[in-house]
Amino acid sequence: MSNPADNGIHLTKGYFRKNFQLSDFQWSITKVDDDFTLYDLFRLVNFAERLSPKISDSLGMSQFKLFWDQINTAREPDDKDDVTHLELYWSPDYDMRETKKTGKSTDQSHGRFDENIWDEPKICEMPNLMCLHGVGPGCPSAAFHECNSECPKTTGYAIEFTPVNNLAHLPIRVSPNVEFFPPYVESDRDFHATGFQLKIEPTLWCFITSVFWELTFMGSTPVDISDKNEYLLELVQNIREDLSKDENNDTGAQDEQR
Repeated sequence: MSNPADNGIHLTKGYFRKNFQLSDFQWSITKVDDDFTLYDLFRLVNFAERLSPKISDSLGMSQFKLFWDQINTAREPDDKDDVTHLELYWSPDYDMRETKKTGKSTDQSHGRFDENIWDEPKICEMPNLMCLHGVGPGCPSAAFHECNSECPKTTGYAIEFTPVNNLAHLPIRVSPNVEFFPPYVESDRDFHATGFQLKIEPTLWCFITSVFWELTFMGSTPVDISDKNEYLLELVQNIREDLSKDENNDTGAQDEQR
């Protein structure tokens, strides 16, 4: 058995049976098999719960048993196949605050009265958790333009309201590379679009907690999430009905004026 401290963790369907130890949470994941699904992740955590009860609390899912019961139910028959896999990715948070002016002036115009201005370096804060979304075929801007061959071939899907039994079959992919974009770059530099790129391989703790953070974002239990979803759907429906009434009233008033 390879040492995860030296070689990292290779996540497979059978990893939790053959290789897993509680100390593995601190080590980086260097490879995830293509067929490693959300259900496999839950099986791993369920095994860890047997070794150390309530360890899922430290992974961001205090009501793990309720989600474990849900993910072991059958997928809903009317669930769509829009999503092909789940993706974990880094998303740096750029802050609008500015640091002290540094560097030299540049001949690159920044659009403020055509002045010659050195842009204030922006602050970027790197979270310690990754983002999670579903990915499927399609253009993310299809609703706003006419698509062509240059459009992206995949688009992201929010999953925070989706029951985990409808996500259980989906493979999990990890995108460890993160790019940092400076808002302006000196014109004499040999890079413009990308400042630099980092490869950050998540630890097993980060991997699991990032997934659980997204799955519990709208509630700490499956019932909480379902109730929140129903509430928002009802709210949207009420707003639509109110807007329709307003439009009908406006039309009626215009007819009377004629």
